[in-house]
Amino acid sequence: MPIILSLAKQNETLWAAGPEGLFKLNGRGLEAVPQPQQELACCGAAAGRILVGGMPHGTAFSLDQGGNWQASWMDGVDTGVLCIAPAPDADESGVLLAGSAGGGVLRTANHGYGWQVCNFGLQDYTVLALAWAPPAPADAWPRWEVVFAATEEGVYRSPNGGRGWRRAEGLAGVVQTLTVAPDFYQSGLVLAGAEDAGLWRSTNGGRTFVPVANGPQRVDALTATPRGWLLSDAEGLWRSTDGLAWRKVEGSTPALVLLNTDEGVWAGGEQGVTLLPADEL
Repeated sequence: MPIILSLAKQNETLWAAGPEGLFKLNGRGLEAVPQPQQELACCGAAAGRILVGGMPHGTAFSLDQGGNWQASWMDGVDTGVLCIAPAPDADESGVLLAGSAGGGVLRTANHGYGWQVCNFGLQDYTVLALAWAPPAPADAWPRWEVVFAATEEGVYRSPNGGRGWRRAEGLAGVVQTLTVAPDFYQSGLVLAGAEDAGLWRSTNGGRTFVPVANGPQRVDALTATPRGWLLSDAEGLWRSTDGLAWRKVEGSTPALVLLNTDEGVWAGGEQGVTLLPADEL
């Protein structure tokens, strides 16, 4: 069973990526899809295309479900791409962000044909995860496009779609995963998982973080659902309604990535991919 580090949903197709390659889920399980990267780290989907990130091309994309691939122009960055995060309106705007292993954040506004470095305010250029806030309410002004970057020294926040960054206060160290509440513009809730410092929580839109005293001390994956939060440590899954009080999901297996979808949460890890149905969360 392949190890899965990244998941993406494209219409009805679930894509999974990891060091053993790119896969799509069908009725028989995971089907390998040839792709050009030698060291695959992540995948993403937007506007009818699938994108992959790794080495040596940075990112590449396919318009025909992986039948043919094109390398993206990467603005001189030749380091590996570790994560890809489409904007909430990526199908229309063409905006996606990518986090790299030493080159910082790259931004595209043409669905991945070309990427530009967007590191203004960023002080750590190893970006392990990216997470967009939901779209701002229609009557909000100004209409911020908030996105977060997890780095080896903490969390950075951008109010303008990844064009400029400011470091969040309170949290220092390697942050490997983060997620944003569906009601972000009302609650201000953001959760972040630090490699050696456990779970952290923000209630002011990701400007400052404080540790969750009774949360799991290791966080490998995080996601937000309409009913609350789900995370994985090395032993299995945990569930919370508020990000403060957590309880173990009995019989669960650990995950390295969690993806919330309409049908439930997809979990990827060393055992491949499994679905936690929405009515069981």
